[in-house]
Amino acid sequence: MATRLRLTPLPIVLLVASFLAPTELSLYVAGLRLPPHRIALLLILPFAMARLFQRRGPRLGAADAAVALFTAWSVFALTYHGTGTSGLVFASSLALECLGAYLAARAYVRNEQDFRGTLATLVLAIAIAALIALPETLLGRHFTHDAMQSLTGYIHPRALERRMGLLRAYGTFDHPIHLGTFAASLAALVWCASPRLSQRFIGLSVVGAATLAALSSAPILCLALQIGLLIYERMTRGLPSRTFLSLAGLALAFALISLVATRSPFALIATGFTLDPWTGYYRLLIWEYGIAALLANPVLGIGLAEWERPHWMYSETVDAFWLLIAMRTGFPGIVLMLTAVALAIRTVWRASGPRAPRPIQRIARGWIVALVAMSLAAATVHLWNVVHTYYFFFLGLAGWIADPARLGQSAVVRPNAPSDALSRRRSRWSESPAAAADAVGCPGRSFRQRPAATPAVRVSCG
Repeated sequence: MATRLRLTPLPIVLLVASFLAPTELSLYVAGLRLPPHRIALLLILPFAMARLFQRRGPRLGAADAAVALFTAWSVFALTYHGTGTSGLVFASSLALECLGAYLAARAYVRNEQDFRGTLATLVLAIAIAALIALPETLLGRHFTHDAMQSLTGYIHPRALERRMGLLRAYGTFDHPIHLGTFAASLAALVWCASPRLSQRFIGLSVVGAATLAALSSAPILCLALQIGLLIYERMTRGLPSRTFLSLAGLALAFALISLVATRSPFALIATGFTLDPWTGYYRLLIWEYGIAALLANPVLGIGLAEWERPHWMYSETVDAFWLLIAMRTGFPGIVLMLTAVALAIRTVWRASGPRAPRPIQRIARGWIVALVAMSLAAATVHLWNVVHTYYFFFLGLAGWIADPARLGQSAVVRPNAPSDALSRRRSRWSESPAAAADAVGCPGRSFRQRPAATPAVRVSCG
């Protein structure tokens, strides 16, 4: 763990640390509020851009272009609807969180060592979040925000909500559901990327403790969905056409429930799989009136304007990440965003096929399952500030797997002349042929080193 933490690029450490910084530590510059995570992005982004456009930088693909186009369209739509500079200011903040976080991940997570170091840093952040949040849940006080409020004078809006007799913890986040979403998102990745069974259970326990402290339905469902998908993937591995069969089975189940039940499958899930059925029903109404607002403004959306709804739905909050994107930026915005996610999954999936090293396959599997689960949970969660930034950071986190040049380099072991970058990072691949065998998923196999004149030793499990 400590070794992997030392392998984490410093900008990534700074950004992850900013995820845990309370919003009370925001700076105000010329009337603009800069939360800690935006300050970190402003510091990192120029260097990330320089790395991306270096001669030996990562290969940018269709998913990267889709994220950039989504950001550009969002800025245009929000600026178009804005009055004065309000639209431009909000659009610029949104662009920084979307494209800035995504590019930071693409620029600084360039290989397996960077990824494992980043994952270790995120797990450590979740462990810290759990240590802060659990006392709040058990003792009934928001200690962090109370202390920050006394220190800075800034009053962050929050409520003392209880479920099952326990207080919903905020920790350092803006809302309990953000704490839970941040923690739950790593379950599948921790399980798949950890080399030892003991590490998997320890990591999953940390993730579960932080998730449960939030007492939020969506993160708990996100956690359960990842576990279910991993079990299903393992049971159906090797089944021909399992993707087609899985989609056909879901469609059949949806049709049967629609015919038999008195409510739609979405209504059953929203009200039957939540800790508070009323919140599930309220979210269904949000989707109903939100879609109506989208259909009335299909091209550019409504920007930051109020959306029509019954007077008793007093809150203007839209607890649905995907719906809010569509409402604010129209169909082009949501299509570009969904395309970016689909392309990212497709490229990582294709690059981690049977010919890829075993550790790469496991990492890709965990990342895809985690991203799918977090994206489905976002249908009932409003992502803003830290968790909004984290989603785009996570989206760019596995881009290195889809880079054929990087993937090709990871399958080559140079026993006598390791590259400078691998030497600095103390790669276990340069330690011994046996370590190289473990790295590519062939534990226990031994490989002879060729004479020093041989430029490379290619490891094969065949």
